[in-house]
Amino acid sequence: MSARRGQFCPIAKAAEIICERWTLLVVRELLLGSRHFNDFQRGLPMLSPTLLTKRLRQLEDSGVLLRKPGPRGIEYWPTQAGEELRPMVLFAGRWGARWVRSRLVREDLDAGSLMWFIHRHFRLDALPSRRILLHVQLTDERRMGRWWIRLSPQGGELCLDDPGGDVDVYVTTNVMTLTAVYLGDIDFREAIQAKRITVIGPRDLVRDIHRWFARSRFADVRPATDRERKTLAAAEV
Repeated sequence: MSARRGQFCPIAKAAEIICERWTLLVVRELLLGSRHFNDFQRGLPMLSPTLLTKRLRQLEDSGVLLRKPGPRGIEYWPTQAGEELRPMVLFAGRWGARWVRSRLVREDLDAGSLMWFIHRHFRLDALPSRRILLHVQLTDERRMGRWWIRLSPQGGELCLDDPGGDVDVYVTTNVMTLTAVYLGDIDFREAIQAKRITVIGPRDLVRDIHRWFARSRFADVRPATDRERKTLAAAEV
């Protein structure tokens, strides 16, 4: 059970469930479509399996998710209570992008979690109607530097091993640049023009890749300016 805070306030009762360390991020993964234990681990690589198991069990006990058998083992699905957390998770993401936006430092970046996020955020409505095999080469990664993503209007499938078949588009860059593009800090076309990203493939796919390549749903949130950060504090003095 989550720690009790000795308050009857609904906010306090909600905090007993969702304010445990890592819990909000586990809920994020659940709402983004993680259904198996390994999916949660790929989205949260720094979270230990033991603690992940504990958090999933707590969310189940709280009625936020449901465990049920599936074709590939136990699956985790949001209940109505879990689904109703979606606006709060999205609000937290927008607030974070505006007020505590990441200042990218290479040591804080992880190729695996980046690619996991990327494969879930392609703009499917802008994809060509045919299937596309995308190969991403991260030049500053040795162990996890080569990735394949199979794309279709139904979604993306991420592969660390070559799935076979002809590659349609080759993207070569580094983790820092790709993270910045995903977060919306750098425009894809500007990164190409600056030679921070190289794209090779059929002309139509290369021309339009900026339209359908993955971006965070918070990429268009405008970060707060220094003036905005100081305005409220100055008004209260």
